[in-house]
Amino acid sequence: MPGPSSPPLPLDLHSECGLPFTHDSIDLRGCEAPQRATRQLVRDALPEVPPDYRDDVVLVADELVGNALEHGGHAVSVSLGRYVWGAVVVVRDSCGDIAAVPREPALAADDAVNGRGLFLVNKLASAWHVQSDGAGKRVVAVFLDGAGDTP
Repeated sequence: MPGPSSPPLPLDLHSECGLPFTHDSIDLRGCEAPQRATRQLVRDALPEVPPDYRDDVVLVADELVGNALEHGGHAVSVSLGRYVWGAVVVVRDSCGDIAAVPREPALAADDAVNGRGLFLVNKLASAWHVQSDGAGKRVVAVFLDGAGDTP
């Protein structure tokens, strides 16, 4: 919060007050390759960010869509908002069971075939959470710094 000697807040809402300066989304219903489409959406939306940052966002988005497909029936949509402070990925699915997504994902055993997705999300995203949206649920992953360097 600005102090008494701080300059007034600028009125550029897109960069200073939390609104995304870009927003990309894709409807995955009926998509033959939803994870591939998701990866392409993220790569296209983050062309000038550092490759390691972009790869983390791509991997998390891919994992969230994979989880929605495997556990929720089907992914409905993916969106990516870019902000001056970072990026937000939102994956919606039609399954409203938010309890099915563990808050503290455990690392899978070395010989396990599955079970690493949410562990990776937890490690790579700055923050993430699940929320009901009336028609299903949303898994939101936040990535600080890097995505908003150049509007």
